[in-house]
Amino acid sequence: MKRKSYPNWHRFFDSVIKFKNKINYKITNTHSEEQNRFLFIQSSFVAIKNVWDKILNIKSEALWVFWGQAGIALGVLLGVKILTHVLNPIEFGRLALANTVIVLIGTNLFGPVSQGLMRFWSISQERGEKSAFAAATKQISIYLIYFVILISTIIFIFLVFSKWANWTKLLTIALIVGAITGWNSIKISILTAARKRKFISLINTGGAFGKPVIAFTFVIMAGPKADWAMVGYLVTTLIVFYLLEKHYQKVVKRKEKQLPETGDEKEKNKRLLQNILSFSWPFYIWGIFSWVHQSCDRWSLQTYHGAEVVGAFSVITYLALYPLIFGSSFLNTLFIPIAYERAGELASYRSMQSANRILFFMTGIFIGGSLLLVGFYFIFSQKLVLFISNINYIRYAYLLPWLTISWALFYWGQMLSGFGLLINKPRVYILPIMVTGTFAASLTFYLSSNYGPRGVVWGLGIAGLIYVLWCMAIAWKLLNSSTR
Repeated sequence: MKRKSYPNWHRFFDSVIKFKNKINYKITNTHSEEQNRFLFIQSSFVAIKNVWDKILNIKSEALWVFWGQAGIALGVLLGVKILTHVLNPIEFGRLALANTVIVLIGTNLFGPVSQGLMRFWSISQERGEKSAFAAATKQISIYLIYFVILISTIIFIFLVFSKWANWTKLLTIALIVGAITGWNSIKISILTAARKRKFISLINTGGAFGKPVIAFTFVIMAGPKADWAMVGYLVTTLIVFYLLEKHYQKVVKRKEKQLPETGDEKEKNKRLLQNILSFSWPFYIWGIFSWVHQSCDRWSLQTYHGAEVVGAFSVITYLALYPLIFGSSFLNTLFIPIAYERAGELASYRSMQSANRILFFMTGIFIGGSLLLVGFYFIFSQKLVLFISNINYIRYAYLLPWLTISWALFYWGQMLSGFGLLINKPRVYILPIMVTGTFAASLTFYLSSNYGPRGVVWGLGIAGLIYVLWCMAIAWKLLNSSTR
């Protein structure tokens, strides 16, 4: 017969006693535990708030940088849209060539110093050398303006007494626009380093939209010539100059007055000026050969095929270039100052790691965006060219995705150069840009004479591939050396 089982009463009563003791323990410690819980919750909320404030600040900055760079790109595309309807391909081609002169002066002459000033802004703040920084900025800007005046005079005399006499007015105005644009770029770079994102976004967007609108107005009023469109560019640049100078004086000068400098001012000025020029001079070689790389396509077509082909090809050039310029400029403007700020004076290995992670993230975003852009152009290239211009400019639409790949390779290399700039070694990129710039010019002129615009695209693509591979090798070497 099976034995009947009964509950284990002893075990049950032990469990009840343990539960009671636990309740009593909690009651006696309620006050301290509640206090600890309150302190924990309070500290958690404070930490979350601090993190959220930082995120919102970054989001706010990113939004303003995005709209500023998007405004520039959209302004350029607006210019293509409205100016191709009032200028024939020949005049639009002349305007595109004059724009390369503006880029040469405004970006490649003043740009290197702008990079140096942006890099040493945060350093001068750490050292307490704000007055020295302002004095160095003024001195460099004035010397560059004198140099532009000298070069412009020589070019003007050459144009008057050469077969390019009909280009005299257009290129002279372009040189003036380039000089003022360069002066503006110096102030923009300093305000960018100071993270005045909102103002920079508004001023860049206003200038980008103002140029084509005012140029269109002058063309309608005075005649369908590239010269009058360039006059519109000049008026817009002067307006931007006035607004920018006024804001710069308000922001930067006020900071100087709040924190007066001590010590020997002349010695500080001299030392800081030498540091800025030492950092900046490699960019001049870099800038010249970059300009050669970026302008050789249109000048090679002008040499062998004339301004009409340049005008039609320039439409797809703008469509290929400016989304990439927008993307790279947006990412550089957003991330490079933060990377510089984190790297500081390069004294901490951990801070350098943090800065390098920012550069990796920035480059990855650019690559992904470039792939999406190329895919979009493969599908919609012809419709897009027709939408942005008219039937007179559609003949080279099939080259748009391939030209975009060529320029994406070049700007990928430019993004990778941030690793060298971060550790104040821009000179390591002198040889790559010299070789690939010369190679791009040689290839485009040779292939343009034999294959026309299609040859130009192939020349740019080969040169861009060499450049990005070279910059990859440099970045890899710098990163490996920094970890030892």
